[in-house]
Amino acid sequence: MPVLLFLTVIASVTLGVLAAYVAVICILNAFGRASQPETARPRLVLVPTQNHASGD
Repeated sequence: MPVLLFLTVIASVTLGVLAAYVAVICILNAFGRASQPETARPRLVLVPTQNHASGD
């Protein structure tokens, strides 16, 4: 009887861990990365210039 109870608990815990793993993977695939838009525009980047606005 204790062996049957032990195996049942181990199987239940294993099934729960696998279900949680699959759920997290599905959520990450659904919301993780947005698909690329059809017309990808270049990203705007702030770059410091060589022209300094001094008060002279």
